[in-house]
Amino acid sequence: MRKPKLHNRIGRSIATLPFSALFALTLWWLPQGGYSHSYLVSLLLTGLTAYVLIETNNSNVLFRTRSRMMSSFWLLAMGCIGLLHPFQPAMIATFCLSVSYYLLFRNYQQTQNTAEIFHVFVMLSVGVVAYPPLVYYAPFFLWYLLVFMRAISFRGLLAALIGLICPFWFWIGYLLWQEDMQPLVDWWVALPQFSSLPCLSQLTLSSPLHLSWLVVGILVVWSSMYYLQHSYDDKIKVRMILYVYVCQSILTLLFVVFQPQHLLPMLPIMLLNCSPLVAHYFTLRNTWVALVIFCLSVLAFVTLGVLTLL
Repeated sequence: MRKPKLHNRIGRSIATLPFSALFALTLWWLPQGGYSHSYLVSLLLTGLTAYVLIETNNSNVLFRTRSRMMSSFWLLAMGCIGLLHPFQPAMIATFCLSVSYYLLFRNYQQTQNTAEIFHVFVMLSVGVVAYPPLVYYAPFFLWYLLVFMRAISFRGLLAALIGLICPFWFWIGYLLWQEDMQPLVDWWVALPQFSSLPCLSQLTLSSPLHLSWLVVGILVVWSSMYYLQHSYDDKIKVRMILYVYVCQSILTLLFVVFQPQHLLPMLPIMLLNCSPLVAHYFTLRNTWVALVIFCLSVLAFVTLGVLTLL
């Protein structure tokens, strides 16, 4: 058995998660010299999402070894990309999506799972209320339940539909009580808004947003291709779970390619989708190529962190 390389030791170290959390806290504080209300809410949602990622890993043993790399990568990436520090509704959607994943994976090969499916779609729907484009993921969640989780039935389908509708019942009731339906109108207007593809000349690496997407996009494509080639090393359940993350990452990439006005709000969602794949690659892939990619990734995120401080 080959000796673990630097990136493997970092991925399996118990110090990686505390260091990542401290690093993210520091980068969240330094640009403004404190925590404003907007920054604090976003930081809280980031921390809660990291906790859900830890529980997802603990419940499903995704890495065949003790590792906190999944949540650590999430915290490091969120800390280094300063554009994500102020609060935006997509952060609520990202947290709700992480909980939906956790609940979705609990349905693996379950037959009496109507309540679980209901909870999956309730959390997804809460995210949809906060960020309307998240609704486009809903049909694919049914596909994951059918193909990957093997846990869908007619009753489960009804539970999913009721779960999607339920948060809107409460939201509409609250708006009626407030006698102000404008938020619902704004939500409905925002849902079908589409834009044309941007000209390539509009894309520039001088933009922190475009640079962030370039780094994350390369990582997710590389790690996804690696996993699709080596998925046979994992148990079937882990394989199905990581296939979900691969599909979600591809869907998110396609969405922002055709709808570039969503580049900023979709970035934390992409980081959530790719964190397990990137972490799996760096934790378990013991080659010099993986080490070089790890070093280049660290350099890229350090660059993004420096741009955050400027």
